[in-house]
Amino acid sequence: MLTAIDLKDARIEFKTSKDIKALLQDAANSLGMDLSSFLISTATQRAKDVIKEDNLLTLSKEEWKHFESSISSSKKPTKALKELMNLESFDD
Repeated sequence: MLTAIDLKDARIEFKTSKDIKALLQDAANSLGMDLSSFLISTATQRAKDVIKEDNLLTLSKEEWKHFESSISSSKKPTKALKELMNLESFDD
């Protein structure tokens, strides 16, 4: 039975030079893959890496120290924060 990942219901087409195609084909052959599988797996992994990097927050040492001190210090909630927390849809 086919799973959702096995269904191929979209097509991607692009043009490249003969040299680049040969390079990609050689790389695919080295891994024992056909060109399409190589391109899909390589592009998919790169896309995941890009998205992961985009979602990663990086702080300098100074920014980290400021963040740590901000969350470590106990401050009383402001009126605005109390109102926000009391909104009906806040905990949905």
